[in-house]
Amino acid sequence: MASIYKIGKRYRVEFRHNGKRYTSSFPTKRECQEWIVTKTVELSTPVAENKTLLDALNDYMEKVSPKKKAEQSEINRIKYFIRSNPELCAKRMSDIKSIDIADWRDRRLKSLNPATGKQVKPNTVHRDMTWLSSVFRTAHKEWGWITENPVSSVKWPQQTPPRDRLITDKEIDAMLVALGYVPESKVSTVGQRVACALLFALETALRSQEICLLEWEDIEGRVLDIKKSKTHAGERRVPLSSSAMEILEQLDKESNPVFGLTTSQLSSNFRRARDLAGLSGFTFHDSRANAITRLAQKLEILDLARVIGHKDLKMLMVYYRKKADELVDKLD
Repeated sequence: MASIYKIGKRYRVEFRHNGKRYTSSFPTKRECQEWIVTKTVELSTPVAENKTLLDALNDYMEKVSPKKKAEQSEINRIKYFIRSNPELCAKRMSDIKSIDIADWRDRRLKSLNPATGKQVKPNTVHRDMTWLSSVFRTAHKEWGWITENPVSSVKWPQQTPPRDRLITDKEIDAMLVALGYVPESKVSTVGQRVACALLFALETALRSQEICLLEWEDIEGRVLDIKKSKTHAGERRVPLSSSAMEILEQLDKESNPVFGLTTSQLSSNFRRARDLAGLSGFTFHDSRANAITRLAQKLEILDLARVIGHKDLKMLMVYYRKKADELVDKLD
C-alpha cells in the first residue's frame, strides 16, 4: 500500500514491495502517483538482480549527473573509477558489501594522482566516496536494485583542514608573463584569456567553474548575477571593482561565454604556465583565498558571505584573516 503526504512545498511518497520500503519526493502529488506505477513495474522485473556496478555507474552518468552543476567533473571522476576498478565494476550490485568498499578505499588512499605523481589525499578519496555513496543510494531508493548502501557502512577518510595558501604578487606577475598577458590590450590567445580569468578571480573570488560559465547577459552594470554555481543557494550578486571592469574591457563582447574557456582548458593552461614559470605549490582555486582575504578587509562577514556564496560562517573564517592588532583596535 502506498501513502502520499505533503512536507513543506513537496510531496513525499512511500510504498512497500515484497516487504521492502521505497520512498521519494516530488513537487506534485501526480508525480508521486506516476512514480509508484513506474517503480512497481520496475521492481516486478527481475533484471535488477543482475545489474552490475558498471550498469549503475553508466545509468547514473546518464540520468543523474546531468542534473548537477558540476556535471562534467563528476563524470570524469566516475570514468576514472571505471578504468581503475574493472573487477569491482563487474560485480553485481547485490553482491557488493561494505568490505569491498573498504578494500577499494584503502587502495585508493595508497594510489598516486596521475596528474601529479603524488599520493592521493584523504580529501580526494572523501569526495570519491561522496559520489559513490550517491550512486548506491540512488540504486537503492530510486531504482530498487539493492536493499542497502554499502558505502554508508564503512569509515570515511578524515578530511584535512582547508588550504591556507595565498598566491604572492611575485608569483602572479610570473604567471602573467608565462601566459603572454599584455595589460590594457584586447586578448587574442587562450593563454591571455586564462590570464584575464586569473586576474578576474583575484578581484571577485569567483570559482573557476563560475568564471567559465559566465555570460555577458549576467553582467548588469557593475554587478554580476551568478546563476550557475557550485552552491545550491540560488542566485547571488557580486559587485565588480574598477579593476574587474577593466579586465572585462579586454574581452570580446560579441562571444559567449565571456572568457571563452572550459574548466579543463583553464585548469590545464594554468598548470602549464605555472610549470613554465618554474612555480609550484598553488592552484587556480587559491586565487579565491587571495580575493576573500582582500574583501574581508572591506566587508562585514555577513556581506562577505553573500558575495562569495558561503552559507557556513565557520568555513568562511578560514578566509577571514583578521590580524590580531586589528582586533585589539576594535576592542578599544
